[in-house]
This record gives sequence, structure tokens and C-alpha cells, in this order.
Amino acid sequence: MRPFTVGVVTAFALVALALIHAYWAFGGLWPAQSEPALVNTVVGITHAQTMPPRLITLTVAAALFAAGGLAFVRGILGWKAVILVRLPLAGLAILFAIRGVMAYMPGPLANATEPFAQLNLYAYSPGILVLSLAFAYLATSRR
Repeated sequence: MRPFTVGVVTAFALVALALIHAYWAFGGLWPAQSEPALVNTVVGITHAQTMPPRLITLTVAAALFAAGGLAFVRGILGWKAVILVRLPLAGLAILFAIRGVMAYMPGPLANATEPFAQLNLYAYSPGILVLSLAFAYLATSRR
């Protein structure tokens, strides 16, 4: 697969995720019907009834958008700067790999609420691991 294609798909996915997080920060409930159900679906914190504070959710949205920007400038624009692009992409690859693997190990995600626990196991974490591979590919590709 070419870096351009990986850059397009990765940037699109991350911007979409950033927009969903921004939507949640301003009170959006999709894919749930209520805030407690949304917490159980996308956060998974036991006994929590409310989403994390708006600032935290917007910070996650901004970080996802920035990561999408790195995928864009590397894969689509072809920027090769090691310090500005490749090292941050490598760091993202490591961070996303750690988060992706956490679903399969004992720890904080082991006691998550349902349906988050199942979604994390079969959708969220595999998707995060794919993004990790995409970041690693973009960081090391020759283009």
C-alpha cells in the first residue's frame, strides 16, 4: 500500500474521530440514548453517570485532529522532516500500540462496563492497533 493511501485513510479516520469527540463534548449522545448509556458505551468507567468534562473531551478531539494532520502532511503532502513529522508519527505508533494492547491485558480496562468492554475488545482496540500500524508505516516509509 502506498503512503498516500495510508495517509488519506488515516487522516480521514482521525478527523472523523475528532469530530465525534467534539460532538460528545457539546452534549451529543450518539450512539446512545442517554448520557449514562453513552458513558457505558464509549468510556466504560464503572459507576460513572456523566461524560468526562468538556475540556478533557475537546483535548482528546484536538489530539486526534493533530494526529490526523501528521498523517496528512506525511502521507498526502509527502513531508519528510524527521523532527517535525516522522518522530511524532513514531511516538503516536507507540502510544496507540500501548493503548490498543491494554484491552487484552489485566489493568484499568479489565473492569470496564458493558457494552464498552466488548466494543473495546472487538472494535475499539483493534482499530487503535490498525492506526498504530498506519503511524509506524508513515513514520518509516521512504516516500
